[in-house]
Amino acid sequence: MAALTAALLASATAALTSFGYRMPASLSDLYTFCGALGIACAYCAWARLWRLLQSCLLVLWSCVLSLLLKFPMYLVARSHIPLKDHALAQIDQSFGFNVSTLVQGMALHPWIRAFFALSYQALFPLMVLAVLLPAVRYRFRAVKELIIATACATLMGAVLFRWVPAIGPWVVYGYTPGSSQLRCQDLLLTLRAGSVHVLDLNESGIVCFPSFHTVLAIVSCVSLWSIKPLRIPAAAVAALIVISTLTTGWHYLVDVLGGLLLAILSVACARSFTAFEQRIQQRSSAN
Repeated sequence: MAALTAALLASATAALTSFGYRMPASLSDLYTFCGALGIACAYCAWARLWRLLQSCLLVLWSCVLSLLLKFPMYLVARSHIPLKDHALAQIDQSFGFNVSTLVQGMALHPWIRAFFALSYQALFPLMVLAVLLPAVRYRFRAVKELIIATACATLMGAVLFRWVPAIGPWVVYGYTPGSSQLRCQDLLLTLRAGSVHVLDLNESGIVCFPSFHTVLAIVSCVSLWSIKPLRIPAAAVAALIVISTLTTGWHYLVDVLGGLLLAILSVACARSFTAFEQRIQQRSSAN
């Protein structure tokens, strides 16, 4: 985890010093929250509440990493490789799938469209619960695997995004993008143009391929899988989030398939790490 954090810190440093990015002037809410978590960690250490201390540390670590995860994407967004939207659309068409047809179908059913729009927005609450609930239940390994899987997916996804930059299906199919999609498009084009950019921690993601909505929904579901009563609800919400990336017109089908594969690979890496770490701890305790 330290190595992954160091890699993300290095990308953040490079972004801020070499690529014309600036942080916003006010980060008081962020500092307050992280400071409160730090005080909670200090109290737990003083009171020797070791399990609660580990829970607080994992939550703090997840907050810090969540802020660093955008920097690799901002770095590779400076790429001048031509956009690959038409290539991604052609792959979709080879599967017999057309995002525009799905979006137009949703327009005929406003209630269904609204339902999937809410499903798309459910990712952030799902991610928060995927950290907090296992931490509160002392499922430390699940939280650690979530953090590692997300960091691995970010670093591997940045490489893919570097070589397969794209905006979104609306630039190929010509349907009207939403306001969030337009902001995402403008941000990506601004970064590709090399303009100085003031970072907004609330900005939408800029990665089209692979779909990080898909990646984060799956790794969050895997974390919540450690709590048996939440398995079916978590899987249902994650499935709706994945489907909503298509119904809302945010992604090509190939983006979702790439996100699925990236999530599986990242979870496998995280589980391999925690299994290795557990073996090392067992050997140390045996000695």
